[in-house]
Amino acid sequence: MIRRVAVLFLLLFTGRSAVAQVPPGHRLPDGPERPVRSRDIDITDVRADLRFDLGEARLTGTLAVTFTPLREGLREVSLDAAEMTISAVESGTPSGPVSFVHEGRALTIKLPSPLSPGETGIVKITYACQPRTGMYFIPAVGSRSPQAWNYGEGGLHYSWLPLYNDTNERFTATFAVTVARPFVALSNGRLEATLENADGTRTFRWVQDTPVPNYLLTVDVGAFTKVPLAAAHLPGRDLPLSVWGEAGSESALALTFGKTPEMVEFFSQRFGYAYPWAKYDQVVLREFATGAMETTTMVGFTAGHVHQADDPPDTAPNPESAHPTWTSDDTIAHELAHHWFGDLVTCRSLGSIWLNESFASFAHTVWNGHENGEDDLTYQRWRYLDSYLGYVGQSGRVRPMEFLRYTVPDAVYQLETTYLKGALVLHMLRRIVGDEDFYRTLAWYLHRNEFRSVESSDLLAAFKATTGRNLTWFFDDWIVGGGGHPSFEVSYQWVPERMQVDLTVKQVQADLPFENAFRLPVEIEIVTASGPKTHTVEVDGWTTRLALPADSKPLAVVFDKGGWLVADVRFERSLDEWLYQLAHGGLAEQLRAARQLGQEFRHRREAVSALVDELADKNAHWGLRQEAARGLGLIGDESAAKALIGALRDPDRRVRRGVAVALAGGAGGREADEALKAAVTGDPAEDVVAAAAASLGRRQAPGAREFLAAQVGRGSRWWDVIRAGALTGLSEFEDASLVATFARHVDATENIDVRLAALKGWARAAPEDRALAGRLRDFTRDPNRNMQLAVIDLLAGLHRSEDVGFFRDLSGHPDAGISQAARDAAEGIEAFKVRSQP
Repeated sequence: MIRRVAVLFLLLFTGRSAVAQVPPGHRLPDGPERPVRSRDIDITDVRADLRFDLGEARLTGTLAVTFTPLREGLREVSLDAAEMTISAVESGTPSGPVSFVHEGRALTIKLPSPLSPGETGIVKITYACQPRTGMYFIPAVGSRSPQAWNYGEGGLHYSWLPLYNDTNERFTATFAVTVARPFVALSNGRLEATLENADGTRTFRWVQDTPVPNYLLTVDVGAFTKVPLAAAHLPGRDLPLSVWGEAGSESALALTFGKTPEMVEFFSQRFGYAYPWAKYDQVVLREFATGAMETTTMVGFTAGHVHQADDPPDTAPNPESAHPTWTSDDTIAHELAHHWFGDLVTCRSLGSIWLNESFASFAHTVWNGHENGEDDLTYQRWRYLDSYLGYVGQSGRVRPMEFLRYTVPDAVYQLETTYLKGALVLHMLRRIVGDEDFYRTLAWYLHRNEFRSVESSDLLAAFKATTGRNLTWFFDDWIVGGGGHPSFEVSYQWVPERMQVDLTVKQVQADLPFENAFRLPVEIEIVTASGPKTHTVEVDGWTTRLALPADSKPLAVVFDKGGWLVADVRFERSLDEWLYQLAHGGLAEQLRAARQLGQEFRHRREAVSALVDELADKNAHWGLRQEAARGLGLIGDESAAKALIGALRDPDRRVRRGVAVALAGGAGGREADEALKAAVTGDPAEDVVAAAAASLGRRQAPGAREFLAAQVGRGSRWWDVIRAGALTGLSEFEDASLVATFARHVDATENIDVRLAALKGWARAAPEDRALAGRLRDFTRDPNRNMQLAVIDLLAGLHRSEDVGFFRDLSGHPDAGISQAARDAAEGIEAFKVRSQP
């Protein structure tokens, strides 16, 4: 899964340095310990017969659950079921009358006679529901027909499927789904039959004959059209691939998902385990609750993923970022990779979710390197590290990858930790053990644990079994222990008498029970006139002193060659050394040098000149040119501004977008204002237009308010990215006269990113507007879960005392994430009142 989240830290241009010292006071997340859930039964199969009424947002049906007891003399079965009407419960085996009690989320069924391990039980539940969570009914809007789809990550299925609802259980499944014509019902597995019924409905029978956990079940209903893709060629078979979406989007669907066959083949080879499922289908859904979800063999995506040629690579507009955290291809690869890491081998509890999400994030970066080259992967790792360190620097929150304390399930999916840090930790481990042993271990791990639930100790055991290496120290620091990351202060002296470099590495992070000194191998490169030499050394303890040979005075000493460490690094070196590293290093070294020059040497003419040259160098990697633009934006002098303004005409859209974002800092005065306006009106790339519009607002450029207001009505080929950028720019003016402009774009006729940009602008422009508060309250009942969570946060930020009771009522919502957000909002308003009292 890739989650849609509010962007709290701009990926490249926050001013947060990947080499800044970590402040003291890191803390672990709050929350009770949530161990692996105990089970009384082992469910082996479920069979659902469901009928959807899209107009009434209602579901009725029966669910037959086949199970075996895990304890002697089992007399009752407890399942998870919330806010549904249970009209009948029957027992098929053992047969006989049953009684049941349905209280809160628990459906407790009394069996006719006790069962023991090895025996089989079957219960059949008849029920109806209008779910507020888990299954989402999206009404028709304009010409767009209604849909219904489910999202169960974190345990949300209990409002539409009365079943055990956690990750440590898996079973086969059959869904017979009846819908009105012309709608289509999609689900896991293979389509066994389609029946046209006399009452104007049709029934689709889907069979998932290999076991999956509850949260990976899916039923999607809509007016979908099927677009076949090329088959993936696997050992002994060809795998059928298709993508489903709205009629009229067939060519865009084929283009967007066209690399899927190659991805399937690549991951099958790279993981040493051929794709294990019967088919692989993808479906684009309206208002989907998350960016994408790896529901087995029928993966759901938000509509923002669908692209035509030359569209921005993003999955949702972020006009304040030089490059998206996830490209559309990243997300497609990520969800596919889950079919090994998450679907085939599943975390035993949410506390081990990194075994699903970090591995899928790692996999999509590996695909990026395969598809676009190793430098693109290096730049992606740099951006992920920058984003993670920025999050920790602002929040102070750290945790190991496996962590069993959390408030609500949403908390364990924290973007910068679970996805970005987790991927980087796996790259670090890959570097330590070597590619061959790393991927050989993954293959062993997958084959050994197929169709099972796992925790981190299973991965550690795999490395021990395949390589003979004791990696307990690494797991103790990063996976099951530790919490944060090291902060290194590095210095060196050249000692000509001994022809050595004396290198000192100090760990200066806070000495906390969960974050003390780390042990890590580090690659040190010493470059002299005779060439570079790399030494792999081990850093262990608070201070490490090393003497490394050098045949002459170094031109450069590089700490962490390749940029593999998840760490803050402060390396005090001369300007000449940083300039040499920028000119002669690998991409990882160049990125670090460009960052250092823009931050530490911004007043030195040589540093500015070097960054100007790098930005102008068409042969340099585009990511390095973005980093140079960032540095020049921070410097902001006449030379820097002139270079940035000129680069707004660069042939590479990625460079132009990076420059547009960099100019948000105000460099260049009136000339830059006019150049940004010219980009808004004339650049052929819609993401560059949006970034320029957002930066104009940040600059508070003369005339920009009226200029941007005129841009709001412009259409976009991709996901209204220009409108989102213009609204983002307008929000910077905090001008109450813009309320009407914002209010016109908050309804369901707009896509969610435009709606949220408009609501945020409205909240900044007129936070005391009662009409705004009323709309925000209304939107807490929006069918889109992301909208619900976002407006709770916006409404809470208005600090209205009259909303406390509203939030207290909303805290009874069956979705734990929404419930917790409402409780936090009420408590936050009350705390604000106390602080505000004289």
